[in-house]
Amino acid sequence: MRSRYDHCSTESHEQNMRPKSRNQHVGFFAAIAVTMAVQTRVLDERLAAMFVRELQRAVARDDRAAVSALIQYPLTVFAGGLRIPIPDAAALLQSYDVIFSLALKAVIARAALPARGRAGRGTSVAMTTDRMTIGVDAVRVEPVAAGLRITRITVPLTAPSTADETETSRRVNREPQRLTIGVGRIQRAGALAPGQRDAYLLSAMKNQLLEVRINGVTGRAIVARIVSVNNRAPVDSHANDGVRTWIGRVPADGDYRIDVVRLASGGDPRLPYVLVVSMQ
Repeated sequence: MRSRYDHCSTESHEQNMRPKSRNQHVGFFAAIAVTMAVQTRVLDERLAAMFVRELQRAVARDDRAAVSALIQYPLTVFAGGLRIPIPDAAALLQSYDVIFSLALKAVIARAALPARGRAGRGTSVAMTTDRMTIGVDAVRVEPVAAGLRITRITVPLTAPSTADETETSRRVNREPQRLTIGVGRIQRAGALAPGQRDAYLLSAMKNQLLEVRINGVTGRAIVARIVSVNNRAPVDSHANDGVRTWIGRVPADGDYRIDVVRLASGGDPRLPYVLVVSMQ
């Protein structure tokens, strides 16, 4: 038979054991929580680095479909003082050259996450608990259901100035770009060194209403000149002198050339602009 003493002794022993058991469980789960927090931080940094590398490869290859797949829609883009809403992938592809300018491509190419305890080289990549930014908020990346995606872009005003990038841009700028528009509006972005020009070609019908605007600059730093390809004659005297805005009806059927020319000799080594062309 068990005595009252035996019973009390057993109860006392069990009570003494419970706190230890509870403390052991608390310590066990706390250790798991700490381990998971550390692992989550490392995993986030690795995912961020992988995303940056994937974006860099897609932009370097000019793989526009791959870049589009890294974006969360609708996307808000700020470029040359313009707010450009991008509702879907099709809209991004139409405005790709405006958004992914030489300046933005350079920011992305130089992006690198700094190693722990070391200063980062190239473009800074900042991470918080809920987002990652490349450059000075040039590219904002946030986690969504499908993973990390670009949710906002601010096209940098400062274009690249390295020798290789400048030489590449010169080769590209010498080749006129064909604008396929018909009726509607199209935008293109570029950056010019003093004395440089970009050339664009478009087809128009007689009396079709054409509007050409240069945004993102002040005064006559960069202007547009419009001439007929057939006879090399300017559409009028204003288009011959160079303007920031030209609106009028084209005099005849045929191709027209828009020369975007930098007149400003001072200022930034490369001055960015946005060309907006509308036809009705």
